[in-house]
Amino acid sequence: MSVSWLGRWLAMLCVVLGVLQGCESVAPSPGGLTPERFFLEARMALKSEAGAGRGQLSWRQEGEAFRVTAFGPFGAGLVVLEGDAQGATLLREGTVQSASPDELLATWLQAPPPFAALPHWLLGRPAPALGPAGRRGADGFEQGGWRIGVRRGDDGLPTLLTLERGVTSLRLAIFTWEAPTP
Repeated sequence: MSVSWLGRWLAMLCVVLGVLQGCESVAPSPGGLTPERFFLEARMALKSEAGAGRGQLSWRQEGEAFRVTAFGPFGAGLVVLEGDAQGATLLREGTVQSASPDELLATWLQAPPPFAALPHWLLGRPAPALGPAGRRGADGFEQGGWRIGVRRGDDGLPTLLTLERGVTSLRLAIFTWEAPTP
């Protein structure tokens, strides 16, 4: 696997996780976390029609502002995505791209997940803007054509999250949850 290929996949993952358009306020999750305020660190694995890759990421969400940092094994392919509902800036392999997060994601995935749903899904719950979830159970739910698998820790927060649709799957093994300080 080449470093540039891995960097491309990590950049796509950052876009998937970083775009937060139209999030609604909801009751906090355990630890006082909400879709508008959280910090996480996770190991990740991504598979799609174009290939597969592994890495690590951190994501800080404060209101509409986000910062996602992702990298592959031994720090290869560092990617930083920052932005808000207005747009995003992507730093990858020494280049900076500014575009809407929708445009960035569409260049890498044929069937991207609904952006407004991601903060809710990361916290292991359906996104209100997408309507009722189907096939809901203790281990996850279906929404927007995606299967969201959730395994929770003793504190009630997700420790393993899987997003699947067709040949695309993203698996996050979350090892840190924190509430950002104001």
